[in-house]
Amino acid sequence: MPRYLLMADRVWDGLSARAAEGLAVLVEESKIEALIPNGEIPPDVPRIDLPGCTLLPGLIDAHVHYSGVMGAAFLAAGVTTIRDVGNDLAWILDRRSQHAADPNLGPTIVCCGVLHDGPTAYWKAMGRPHADADALRASIQLHVAAGVDQIKLYAGLDAGMVRAGVAEAHRLGKFVVAHLGSTRAEEAALSGLNEIEHFDQCAVAWRAASEAEDDDLIALFRSHQVIMCPTLVVWDRLGRILDRSLHHDERRQWVHPVHRDIWQRYLSREGAPHRRWRFQAAIPHLKRFMARAHAQGVVTALGTDTPFPHLIPGFSVHDELAMYVDAGLRPVEALSAATVVNARVLGIGERVGRLAAGYVADVVAIEGNPLHRIDDISNVHSTIHAGQLFTPAELPSIVQRTLNQQPDDAITRDLLNYVNA
Repeated sequence: MPRYLLMADRVWDGLSARAAEGLAVLVEESKIEALIPNGEIPPDVPRIDLPGCTLLPGLIDAHVHYSGVMGAAFLAAGVTTIRDVGNDLAWILDRRSQHAADPNLGPTIVCCGVLHDGPTAYWKAMGRPHADADALRASIQLHVAAGVDQIKLYAGLDAGMVRAGVAEAHRLGKFVVAHLGSTRAEEAALSGLNEIEHFDQCAVAWRAASEAEDDDLIALFRSHQVIMCPTLVVWDRLGRILDRSLHHDERRQWVHPVHRDIWQRYLSREGAPHRRWRFQAAIPHLKRFMARAHAQGVVTALGTDTPFPHLIPGFSVHDELAMYVDAGLRPVEALSAATVVNARVLGIGERVGRLAAGYVADVVAIEGNPLHRIDDISNVHSTIHAGQLFTPAELPSIVQRTLNQQPDDAITRDLLNYVNA
């Protein structure tokens, strides 16, 4: 239908403190035309009635390594936009174009290209090695010329290389994300880095630090406007990789068999238990630090690191949201991180992340009210992506076609090489 109304019990626009009642969302083609009081809706426009539901902006996962077999799963979970933070450059640019042309293929993609690593690339397919700062600058120039949206720096870069990479990307007008390894968070913040993933090299976040220790790093993040993307769920899953409840998660039906096999053979399943316990023990500290940082004004994005073990495409966003609320954020704050805040962080806040006139018609209908009870976020009734309606009941047939395909993408090749090593 070129023009139709979404009629639900509640509508949350992405900015308000609570969902509103008595509003309908008018969609025309791929855009939201207006939010209209129910008493003023035009009589001749077709209606999609969603009783008992809350309409939210489409969810956004800001930390994904995309595979071509994930698209339908993201839509089934209400995720209409992702940021790919490490992939083969030509492949992900092509996928971005395909998804932009055909919303049926999966979520809108914002991409960074490769993982810009140090002298040795840890992930051979997703990453690219750089012997020195000049090589890193040249690679960033190539990426910007190719049309990436943002730049991703990786763990093998020391502090000098991070400074050089951030400076070059900023010179070219690009936002910079980093998974730190050889550079401390304090050094990265002082370099002008825009966003830190996973709390890597944020030492105080991983242990029983004092409030004063927390606040020193938080103040540095705030003064340098460093955004945090905690990805709590990936650390939780790596710590509990042997947890049988995760192996019986019914949502695994959305995961390709090759990826499920990788999870079953992931190397951290073996070896000394303390390597898993480290992550288990760290989760309360990571939650503590995130909640304190958020309360003091550090911008909190939301990402998952899909498809690492037990991270189900799209649905792991629901799990990350629940962890944010468990850490002390109000449901509306957690949902803001996955919608309007993520949209701004990804540089697309003028067109997605809100339900408002002129915005892309990316909408998820949730049975219940996740602003009151965050667990309701898993009750996805339907997803509207760029004006096209999808229901979880219809999407399994699309997934089944992808399950019959052999994934051939950078993340799958790297993870297979890892487990086969």
